[in-house]
Amino acid sequence: MTPSLSVLIPNFNYARYLGETIESVRTQAGPDVEIVVVDNASTDDSVAVAKQSGDPRVRVEVNPCNVGFAANLERVAALARGTRMLLLSSDDRMRPGALAVYAKLEAALGAKAERAVWGSASTIIDGDGRQTGTVVPDSKLWRDAPVDAALSRAVGHPVRALPAKELLRRSLELLRSPLPFATTCYPRALHDAVGGYAGGRLMNPDKWFLWKLLAQAETAYAIDHELFDYRVHAAGQLAQEQRSGALKHLTDQYTATFNLPDEVLKSAGLTRDDLARAFVEQDIALRGLVALAEGKRMTARRAIHFARAAYPDLVRGNAKVWILRALLGLGPVGTTVARLVRARAEERWKQQQSRT
Repeated sequence: MTPSLSVLIPNFNYARYLGETIESVRTQAGPDVEIVVVDNASTDDSVAVAKQSGDPRVRVEVNPCNVGFAANLERVAALARGTRMLLLSSDDRMRPGALAVYAKLEAALGAKAERAVWGSASTIIDGDGRQTGTVVPDSKLWRDAPVDAALSRAVGHPVRALPAKELLRRSLELLRSPLPFATTCYPRALHDAVGGYAGGRLMNPDKWFLWKLLAQAETAYAIDHELFDYRVHAAGQLAQEQRSGALKHLTDQYTATFNLPDEVLKSAGLTRDDLARAFVEQDIALRGLVALAEGKRMTARRAIHFARAAYPDLVRGNAKVWILRALLGLGPVGTTVARLVRARAEERWKQQQSRT
């Protein structure tokens, strides 16, 4: 029997969380759901933990050597046999009832599910499983997305919809991920059509993959209900990015400006010049201002130097980069001003959201 869904779990040295992650899926999965774990040559007890359930629905593969984070996503995805796929980080969890909600959405979409991508909100948890907040599909990308009344009734939670090409355009204009990694579900046929996760990204191969996926899909959906637990802790991907001083993130974003496939840009109605301008505006100027507001002066300076080497003309012509450089020159006063500017910008965005 071909599984209806493959839940794919890439892992490296998360024995502490892996058993909980697998159980969060296994306890709500029917016989038509497979769980695939690919261990990236862990040095802890991860493999033993992955195999301890003895459940035939759980398949465990072990890499002979550590192939890196992005390549391990490719390996686990390549093993999927289901008609739909979902990647779940080995430190995250699926909340009770999540699979039932996703099954209801797929049933309500009917044939449209074959070209649909969807995700949901998540609860943020810490290393000990304590709830610390929520994460939702990016509000700047999903702004004004209408609620589909019929789908919402069928699913039991509000479901918003956007044409995939429109969500792609917005995502590229801001160089952001369209849906949260651990919640995104998509057809295996679309995964195969875009070449999977291949692309050599350092930190965010899922973002690159989803951009390609949206170029092939028809519609994207966001369920406004927390169906997953997203764990934020000292050993997670977010912490690793911060320890790298954002250089891995900048490298990924810069690389996208010149090697994102032409057909993806065409689907979004954008050019490579548009991507380059977005890189300077979003990842250098605005993220630099956020870094400065957080007291990370070296991170902001490093971003400017990176961009001056990559796109010197665009850097010279960007007013926000000039503002960032001026604030950096003011020392501690510039940090205080950056905090005030950030607070006011966030307040204006909240007011705009409340009016929509």
